[in-house]
Amino acid sequence: MMGDMMGEMITQVTPAMHFDGILHWCMWIGIAGFVIGALWILVRVLIPLRLLALQAASIANGHLPTFDTPIKGIQEMEDLRRSLQYMVGEIRAAQARELSYRSALTESIENERKRVAREIHDDTIQSLVVVAHGIERASQAGKTNESSITTYLETARQHLIQTIDNLRSLIADLRPTILDELGLAVAIEALCDTHPSLEFAVAGEVYELDHDQELAIYRAAQEAIHNAERHAHAGKITATLTYSETGVTLDVCDDGNGFRIPGQLQEFAARGHYGLLGIKERMVQFGGTLTLRSGTKEGTRVRVTIPTLQRMAVAV
Repeated sequence: MMGDMMGEMITQVTPAMHFDGILHWCMWIGIAGFVIGALWILVRVLIPLRLLALQAASIANGHLPTFDTPIKGIQEMEDLRRSLQYMVGEIRAAQARELSYRSALTESIENERKRVAREIHDDTIQSLVVVAHGIERASQAGKTNESSITTYLETARQHLIQTIDNLRSLIADLRPTILDELGLAVAIEALCDTHPSLEFAVAGEVYELDHDQELAIYRAAQEAIHNAERHAHAGKITATLTYSETGVTLDVCDDGNGFRIPGQLQEFAARGHYGLLGIKERMVQFGGTLTLRSGTKEGTRVRVTIPTLQRMAVAV
């Protein structure tokens, strides 16, 4: 009987020991799986992410890493590296464009100074020299031949009038005084009157803007008209200045050759063209916009808009 009881107890304990063995092995398998998973995350995720983070941290110090070394991690880490590489490339390109633009701007200012100096020397001074010679000849003729005095004085007067007109034109290019005196609409109308192929119109009730805003639109008109005549070889140009409750818009359209508009206007800087880029920067300064529409042999439309919150109507 004792033997039967021992056999029964062994029969009951054996499944329990078998279950404990299975549980033991499951625990070790779970631990092994956890360790393997942790190592996988460490090698494939955390280490690559740490490397990217260390490179990205140097951006705060002004250093732009290249991110050109492939990341041995999950695909998402490699995608992130490529995105950072693209972003750094765009930053470098933007910095290069900005440097080029600043250099060109400085060069443009110097060229403008040279142009003004050359015009004053070749035109104004020479005209004044002719006037001085005419007056001198008239003075000398007065002693011998009084009939020649009138001729010399009239010649000197004509040269003097021409010199005055040239100086006014030069001053208008440097600083449009008519803009200060009569406002934007009249200033652009006067600008358009100097171009026989240009039609100008004003729409809406004219009101005053801040002086710097009016100057920005005026310079945009100068640049757009200059481009239409010199580069597009347009036969017809129309300019429309529109006043509305929300802002002032200038449209300059031509029937010229047109051009391909790049994805970003900064690309103009790489080509050595800074006029349209300058217009855009002026518009951005006042919260405005520049819109271009052009195509080969389809003409060009340049539209600039400056929003206005407060306005005062004026008579024109």
